[in-house]
Amino acid sequence: MVSSLLVGGAERFVIDLCVEQRAQGMQVEIISFGQPDDPLVAVAKALGIKVIVIKGIKGLMQFRLWRAFRAQPLIHFHSPAALKTALPILPFCLDRKIVYTRHGADPLASASWRKVHQFARRYIDNICFVSLEGQQVFHQQHGWEHVASAVIDNGIAMPEEREIVPHPQDGRLRVGSVGRMVALKHQISLLKAVALLPMPLAQKIEVHFFGSGDQLPLLQQFSQQNLQHCEVVFHGLVSERAEIYNRFELLVVTSETEGMSLAIMEAMAYKRAVAATKVGGNPLLVEQGQTGFLFDYDDSQALAAVLEQALAKPEQLIALGEQGRQRILKQFSLHRTQQQYQAVYDERGSSV
Repeated sequence: MVSSLLVGGAERFVIDLCVEQRAQGMQVEIISFGQPDDPLVAVAKALGIKVIVIKGIKGLMQFRLWRAFRAQPLIHFHSPAALKTALPILPFCLDRKIVYTRHGADPLASASWRKVHQFARRYIDNICFVSLEGQQVFHQQHGWEHVASAVIDNGIAMPEEREIVPHPQDGRLRVGSVGRMVALKHQISLLKAVALLPMPLAQKIEVHFFGSGDQLPLLQQFSQQNLQHCEVVFHGLVSERAEIYNRFELLVVTSETEGMSLAIMEAMAYKRAVAATKVGGNPLLVEQGQTGFLFDYDDSQALAAVLEQALAKPEQLIALGEQGRQRILKQFSLHRTQQQYQAVYDERGSSV
């Protein structure tokens, strides 16, 4: 269950998990409340994963959702918004196993979200988180002491070596930002960091944005007003991972909060170094000086120093990328994640 199949870490993870679960003999399908032409709908279908898109007025949506649920012994929510939409029919799903995964660390502290989770906790058998921070924040905000709770690291499907394009080594630095363009992701900090660099250095940097969201006009305006001397490219929604990660040598993650970032793991799998804020699961993935760089949230000056170092030592980025791929291979395989979820599915659960 997802709120949409737009390009995003959680949505991409759901598709990859379905592929792995099918390989292990499970029958899986994705239910989305997004649009039939969401970019990842075609990706899922091309992989042979059935996608059901639920649209319509409120009551009709719930009826269609109930019809989709009837044949399913297990329902796995990967989105708070999807859970909220399904609330009215949860009392009719007592004979089904229901799992809820929180992919971020947002506390969802508003009164409306507290009501949603107060109602839903009666029907959720297991709640899972992709980071310890996310687990702690959620339980502090919403309680759910009686619900079985676990932290399960996201895993990714590893690209083949032949899919990875080596660094060009041409004296330029291509920097990437991958994800939703929303305030929480704070991509403006990356542009501010580039603007802080001396002109001769800034001119050697390309910034490549992949994604969309309500912050896009702000980022475009800042680029036009302050970075006329730099190449800043907004690629929009791109679903092909090789096309994304082979475009740059350094992924920059500027988020205020993060779970276990799929973008970070995918970049490391493609031998890309990572610079990320010291929040959520980022420090668990990015080891300072081993697989990348860490800096404080909203510290554009520190990020500018990272960019300057990356320009001065391109060979370091290659070494960081190599170590990053080995780390993902050893600790964040999709098969390992699937086995952990299977254990949760097999548990008796604790809904009341």
